[in-house]
Amino acid sequence: MAEIVQLIERLGNANSNVLLSGESGTGKDLLVHGLHFWGERNAHPLTKVDLASLPATLIESELFGYERGAFTGATTSKPGRLELSGQGTLFLDHVGELSPALQAKLLRVVEERRFERLGGTQAIALEARIVATASDDVEQAVAREHFRRDLFHRLGVFWIRLPPLRERPDDVMPLARAFLEHEIGWRSLAPLSFSDDVVELFETYHWPGNVRELKAAVEYATLVATGPQITRVDLPSHLLDVSEISSRPGKRPTLAEMERRYIAQVLKDVGGNQTRAAQALGISRKSLWERRRKFGLDGPREEG
Repeated sequence: MAEIVQLIERLGNANSNVLLSGESGTGKDLLVHGLHFWGERNAHPLTKVDLASLPATLIESELFGYERGAFTGATTSKPGRLELSGQGTLFLDHVGELSPALQAKLLRVVEERRFERLGGTQAIALEARIVATASDDVEQAVAREHFRRDLFHRLGVFWIRLPPLRERPDDVMPLARAFLEHEIGWRSLAPLSFSDDVVELFETYHWPGNVRELKAAVEYATLVATGPQITRVDLPSHLLDVSEISSRPGKRPTLAEMERRYIAQVLKDVGGNQTRAAQALGISRKSLWERRRKFGLDGPREEG
C-alpha cells in the first residue's frame, strides 16, 4: 500500500488515465481524491459520476449533456459531466456497470478527446483527466467480453489493483488505531485503547468488508465502550460470531461464509433497506441483489 500511495503521488500531475480496481471498501475513492488533490488539477472540479446508482436510461444524458429538443422533456439545453469537469478530474465510479453501447461511446470519447451533446452537432473538447474505478473482477469481465478490452486498456494506462485487507494484515492495527484517534478527536472523548483480545481478533479476522468494515467497527466500539479500553463486548456482534467459529480447530469459515455473514449483518443494521445496505457495502443495488441470491439471503430485489 505504501508503494501504491507513492505511485498515486507521482501520478498526481500526470495526464494519463488511471483505473483503480479492488474489492468494495479497499479505499478506491480515497485514492481518486488523492490523485486529484495532490496534482495541478486541484484548482479545478473533481466531478464524480456513480454509474452504478444512475438508471441506464439516464447515464448517457448525464455524461454527455443534451440540447433542447434532443428527446421528450428536453425543454432546455444542459451540459453533461464530461463538460462540467472542465480541466479537472472526471471520476467514473463503477465503470464496469456501463452497458456495451455506452462502453463503445466512452471509448470514442477517450480516444478522440471530444464529444457532442445529445442532439447536438458541435464537437466539445474533453479537457479533464479520466480516473475510473471498477470491482476486483474487472479482468474476468474483460476475459468474458463483458467489458471491452480496448476500453480497459485506454482507461487503465495506469492500472492499479488495491489489495483487500486480508492480504495485508500488518495494516489492520495501524489503520484501526488511526480510526480510533480520529473518533476520539472529533467526538472529544477521553483516551481509549484496544484490549489485547481485541487486537488478536482484529489481526485474525478476514475483514470481508475491508477498510470500510474496519472503520465502521471502530466507530461502533468507540460509541459503545464505557471504560478506558475497547474490549470484545464493545464490538459488533458479527465480529464475535465469526471469531467464535474461527477459534475452533478445523472449523474456520470460508471467505464466502464471512461475506454472507457481513452482508446479512449490514442488512439487519439498516432494517432491510436495499439502498442503504448497498451504500454501506459500497456496491450497486444490482450487485447486492446478486449477492443475496448467491448466498440465499431472502429479500426482494426492489424495495416495496
